[in-house]
Amino acid sequence: METLYVFTDGEIRKKNNAMYLIPKSEEKKPMIVPLKNVSSIMIFSEVSINKRFLEMLCKEEIPLHFFGYYGNYLGTFYPREKNKTGKTLLLQFEHYNDMEKRILIAKEILKAAVHNMLKVLRSFKELVYDEILYIEKIKSTLDKQTNIPALMAIEGNIRKRYYKAFGKIVGKKDFSFEERKRKPPKDEINALISYGNTILYNIVLSEIYKTSLEPQISFLHEPKNKKFSLQLDISEIFKPIIVDKVILYLVNNKIVQKSDFEPISDGIYLSKEGKKKFVLELEKRLEKTVEIYPNQKVSFKTVILHECYKLIRHLKGEENYRGFRDRG
Repeated sequence: METLYVFTDGEIRKKNNAMYLIPKSEEKKPMIVPLKNVSSIMIFSEVSINKRFLEMLCKEEIPLHFFGYYGNYLGTFYPREKNKTGKTLLLQFEHYNDMEKRILIAKEILKAAVHNMLKVLRSFKELVYDEILYIEKIKSTLDKQTNIPALMAIEGNIRKRYYKAFGKIVGKKDFSFEERKRKPPKDEINALISYGNTILYNIVLSEIYKTSLEPQISFLHEPKNKKFSLQLDISEIFKPIIVDKVILYLVNNKIVQKSDFEPISDGIYLSKEGKKKFVLELEKRLEKTVEIYPNQKVSFKTVILHECYKLIRHLKGEENYRGFRDRG
């Protein structure tokens, strides 16, 4: 199933079982996009949408995500939920409310995320050897923690050192990156990370939507801080091997250059062309296949969906949850 990205200003209508886009510019031709194999739609342009189109999205169970001019997330049209069950909701709440059960899941999410960070860095081990050693050492302390704030503190230390290594890697291509700064991003790499993470959060949310999981109940992140916090938990595992790998590919191959960014008074954002380059490479990465069972390869997007079902089986007591670790 594909994610559909819309960058053209205009009007969106339903036409048969397809999306019909009438561009605002008369120089562009109308577009018809069948929605049979579309899992979610992301709107980055100025569009008007009628109710008949929204009714079709409800029927096809396709969420519609909206983003502002700079790629910041605005909100989601979330079709009426058909997959939710009271049983899964109660199990999620039980595992959130019981600290012993909650921290078991939270630790496993972090262990998988750190494994995948190290996987990225080991491709550049001669450059970031010290950072790899530090992260491997501090990773071993995760099992000793008994509460969420302590876990998050360790995660913060690991991520700080991980981004320091990231700065060394992109610095070889004349990009400067010293630390993670959001709202607004302060340099080109921060702009790429912010944009990539925002897209990934919504891809994960779209996959959660296909299951009986409730996206508002999470285990590592506090549910009260974000409306949809489970997407943040699951995204932690995939950010290094999807978003960060895409950034390194774009920078190392000079596909994204400094002309693909728009400076503002207190920050910097990707331009429209820069966003297109990013999502083009992101989709290629999401379609890359990896082996999850012997002789069984699936795309990264399917792996994200599998992660949701693994979590459900854990909640039901059918198997212990083990976060995805990239071994490719």
